[in-house]
Amino acid sequence: MRRFTWSVVLLLIASLSVFFVGWLSLRVRPGAVAVVASKTGGVEPRPLEAGRFAWSPAALLPTNLRVVSFSPKPAGRSLSIEGELPSAAAYRAFMAGEPDFSWRLTLALKAAPKASALPELFARYGVDNDEALAAWLSAELDAALGDARASVLAYFADEDGAQLLASGRADEAVSADLAAKRPLLEILEFTVAEARLPDLALYARARELYLGYAERFRASVEPALAEASESAARDQVKLELLRRYGQLLAEFPGLIDYLAIQAGIAPRPSVLPVASPAARAGQ
Repeated sequence: MRRFTWSVVLLLIASLSVFFVGWLSLRVRPGAVAVVASKTGGVEPRPLEAGRFAWSPAALLPTNLRVVSFSPKPAGRSLSIEGELPSAAAYRAFMAGEPDFSWRLTLALKAAPKASALPELFARYGVDNDEALAAWLSAELDAALGDARASVLAYFADEDGAQLLASGRADEAVSADLAAKRPLLEILEFTVAEARLPDLALYARARELYLGYAERFRASVEPALAEASESAARDQVKLELLRRYGQLLAEFPGLIDYLAIQAGIAPRPSVLPVASPAARAGQ
């Protein structure tokens, strides 16, 4: 009876030891989220949260199982962008008071890594501690702000879009767009913290005036330019013809008399060479 009792006790102790060795929840620090990876089964697709019971026989093999704990923390980032509407300097001159067509926006983003994304971050990017996770989050926030910048600038296409941007009603749409483009990132908050936008109706009017002036200027200048170009071409042809005549007459001087006779003009008088004093003395 005593031997049986000890056998039961030993069996119970062994069972409890096996149970505690395989109890993964004990390896996760409070408030953390863990990724479970084993040599035999790979990375578990579902993260292990503190307080959730999980047991795995893979933990019974020495050095087979690895439990990596993370404490994901949100981070915030802001971005200020500014500029002028296209051709603002040219259009401004056609409006009284030269209105300002510049703009400035400040975007604010707050996000955190999704807990469900931790296994993928561990397997694909080698993120295995909080420092590496923070570095990934920093790079992801920069990329997300770049996406937000492109989305926000698209609202400049018309006056209604600019009004949505200025009133903050576009924030939710931009946030949803970021969530779709960055599935590993949990978008906690996105706002256009500052929106200084020009009067787009006034800009459209200035553009209309400028284009109208440019069309009238083109219509008035094009005929004069065409005539000047034609005249310059004729003058160039004449100059080229005279240059060729000059070359021909320089090579054949007798052509001058021939052309004169053809035109009914008396040819040039012959000019006899004058004898030198030495020649006259010899005579």
